[in-house]
Amino acid sequence: MINTQGMVAETATKIYTDLCARDVPHEAEAGQYPQALWDALTENGLPLAWVSEANGGFGADHDEVFGAIWASAQAASPVPFAETLIANWMLDRAGLSPADGSASFALSGHTPSADIPFGMHADKIVLFDEAHHEISLFDNRVAVRSPEESLSPDGMTQFIFSGHLAEQSAKTDLSRRGIEALILTVRAVQMAAAMESALGLSIDYVTQREQFGRPLSKFQAIQQQLAVAASECAAATMAATQAASAIARHSDDPEQAWHEAVVAKVQIGHSVEAVTVPFHQVHGAMGYTQEYDLHHYTRRLWAWRDALGNEHLWSKRLGEALAVTSPDDIWKGVTTGQWVAS
Repeated sequence: MINTQGMVAETATKIYTDLCARDVPHEAEAGQYPQALWDALTENGLPLAWVSEANGGFGADHDEVFGAIWASAQAASPVPFAETLIANWMLDRAGLSPADGSASFALSGHTPSADIPFGMHADKIVLFDEAHHEISLFDNRVAVRSPEESLSPDGMTQFIFSGHLAEQSAKTDLSRRGIEALILTVRAVQMAAAMESALGLSIDYVTQREQFGRPLSKFQAIQQQLAVAASECAAATMAATQAASAIARHSDDPEQAWHEAVVAKVQIGHSVEAVTVPFHQVHGAMGYTQEYDLHHYTRRLWAWRDALGNEHLWSKRLGEALAVTSPDDIWKGVTTGQWVAS
């Protein structure tokens, strides 16, 4: 479930409404970081929402935090809110103190480096080292940072872990699949929310814009394009909701939510092309301008679609997992959400 009515979500929504007006994402991309927005989020303790009370957070329910993440994506928020939530959740699960300031995350790979979302702004980087079952915290402010090519307005930098001494590290019982499940679900929620906002922009535009003496919304071709896009948005929201509900049910062992998270990743990944094309088409030339708001959503959608790998990679991984699962266990997983680890 994605609870947009709970206290955490409502607090986040109010902050984004007050401090993330449409000019903020534009200014952030021009180099003016919205520090007031980040300060308001931290003053209300929202980056610590998934941190246990014993560790200085307030252990909020997952569905409420997903509601806050939904609000951030709808506002095209240019601060690492979701990334800090994930990073602090990883630290908390390893019994480590939450990050002092903003944070982003990385999963260990075949090289001693990783592309970090919000790498130019995050104060800390949290690394999951699968080989040693460790979670470590690094100070990103002392690293040499250079921006990488990125579709997302949020930017990307490469962090070289070799040669950097971790500020703290600890063993963890989290599996890579468990962390993947949370990250993929967070991205799914963000993508579904961004789609809804972009759909709203498109409907508003075709309702107000006239051609040949009548609103664009009266043309059957436009109606057809937006009807198809709206159905894809609904499917994306349902997939994200199912994944978020699975994470909430299996909060102690998020690996059990891996299948639902991957299904959401694949479904929404396929939906991205199906919605971004008509959104830009119905806007015409306006949709391709830097000054208009649409690209703040569509560029993030393209970037989030590729985060941790695109839908084709995850379709293959899901197929490989199901191929070694018995038909009875597949049916049980589909009907009850209780998947047997493979």
